[in-house]
Amino acid sequence: MCQEQILQYNKRRTELLAAGVNLVIVSIGKPEVGKDLVKHLGIPDGEDFLVVDPTNEAYDNLDLNRGVGATFFNPATPWAFGRRVLQGKSMLSEELSEVLSKWKDAVYIPPKQDQAFYQGGAFLFSGDQTAYAHYDEATAAHAIPDEMVDMAVKMTSAA
Repeated sequence: MCQEQILQYNKRRTELLAAGVNLVIVSIGKPEVGKDLVKHLGIPDGEDFLVVDPTNEAYDNLDLNRGVGATFFNPATPWAFGRRVLQGKSMLSEELSEVLSKWKDAVYIPPKQDQAFYQGGAFLFSGDQTAYAHYDEATAAHAIPDEMVDMAVKMTSAA
């Protein structure tokens, strides 16, 4: 799912940059794995906005959700897919289909075993203030990239 998100945000990165918004995606992993990932995803300048966090310092400071029971087996996981269907969308987005089509070539294992069950989030910052925060409740229960981009662009145009 995380690779799907990277591709979705990347599709609107030019719009964000034009609005003066810096896109930063933080992922658990090692620097060399981050480089491999953006190459695998076909994002030539992906290293400009993908930052890796091998010790999960950002995840810890943001107090993101973690743990097998609290995240992977959370009912929010099937609901995340169910919402797509209920909204008349395909369960598999174009980006997720792309990721899954070449998954066997890109299996990334986090530096620490328990990091596999860390959930992410999406945040909008204005200076040193948090303007919006979404904590992923479970696997696949992400903020919607298009909504995040729209909020970020709207914030900058209102300022």
